[in-house]
Amino acid sequence: MSQMNIAIIAPCFNEGQVGVRFLEELEQVLARLPQRFTIVMVDDASTDDTLSRLEAYRTKAANVSLRVITLAYNMGHQEAIYQGLIFAGTLDAQRFIVMDSDGEDDPGAIAELVGITDSSIVLVARGKRSESFGFQLGYWFYKRIFKFIAGRSISFGNYSMIDRRVLEAVLDRSFVHYAAFLSRQRAPQRIIVRDRRPRIDGQSKMSFRSLSIHAFRSLIEYSEEVLSIFLRGFIYLALIFLLCFIAIVFIKLFTTMAIPGWASVLSVSLFNSMLLCLGFFAIGLLLVNTAQRRERAGRHLYRTTGPTS
Repeated sequence: MSQMNIAIIAPCFNEGQVGVRFLEELEQVLARLPQRFTIVMVDDASTDDTLSRLEAYRTKAANVSLRVITLAYNMGHQEAIYQGLIFAGTLDAQRFIVMDSDGEDDPGAIAELVGITDSSIVLVARGKRSESFGFQLGYWFYKRIFKFIAGRSISFGNYSMIDRRVLEAVLDRSFVHYAAFLSRQRAPQRIIVRDRRPRIDGQSKMSFRSLSIHAFRSLIEYSEEVLSIFLRGFIYLALIFLLCFIAIVFIKLFTTMAIPGWASVLSVSLFNSMLLCLGFFAIGLLLVNTAQRRERAGRHLYRTTGPTS
């Protein structure tokens, strides 16, 4: 039986020495496994010495090689993942693992990941987290909102493994939020659990603003479900408005009660305002979703750099 080849995609931006320490720890884990691994480090146009450090790194394990690509300009974490997957698709690999390069994703989970062969998608759910109480509270609310809209929980991030068939779907359709995109795929899935570790340098880059953007992008992947909720809301509001209108007409024609002049004006104004807000938000999600996918699908905006090790 031929040896399985696995590509590991890890985006990084201004990680400096953290990226090197990540590679050292990752290589130690991979050296103990029987598969062959190609680590694809995706430099998201770092402005420090991250790229030069990655180029200077040499792997020592016989079953591990390193490829470094750098993006044409800073594109953000999700686009860096996408570009890394495009490059990985050109390699002779059967499985593709995506993980962060800051040390928060436990490399020790790879041994369990590569042992799973009956699932096209394997997701690494987060156990205990090491962030502040405020961040964890915000993340708790985000998960509840996501479950309400999507009808399913999302307890995992980018750390995952996919087969080539799922990779083809990723490259064909693109994504704005990798984890949410995978959760939508109709393919055999399995979830394993690993605690979220602290960053190697101990300084988390995830702020409340970052979490808000992260949550918004995950909802874009479920834009159809969001639209469905707004449509149901429109129907409910229309029914309530109709009942109020009937009540006003009934009081006007069949009773002697006085109707305040501002009541009908206020109700109509509120209804129109809510309807406009719902409509603009729903249409906005769909337009952003469509624009992002059409703009990026199939485009590679990277260059390979440094020797292969």
